[in-house]
Amino acid sequence: MNAKNGDVGTGAGASANTEQVKEHLRAAKDAAAQAARARAAQAGDWARTQFDDLQGRVEARPFTASAIALGVGFLAGILVMGLVRSGRR
Repeated sequence: MNAKNGDVGTGAGASANTEQVKEHLRAAKDAAAQAARARAAQAGDWARTQFDDLQGRVEARPFTASAIALGVGFLAGILVMGLVRSGRR
């Protein structure tokens, strides 16, 4: 059987080929890890920006923010109670 038919072979040629594949996989792993770290840093920056923006809006209008939070909590309570009551039947 030859390499075209699926025989990988043995000896120095196969060992060199294996090392090339391993090195290629290491490089791909390093590139993927670096890209993931860059995306995580971007996500962290975006989240901090959004939080700072929200904090600024709450500080600018504390009563409006409190009223909105109260309304959202009230609606969440109604929804949860509806689920609890329907689960008892």
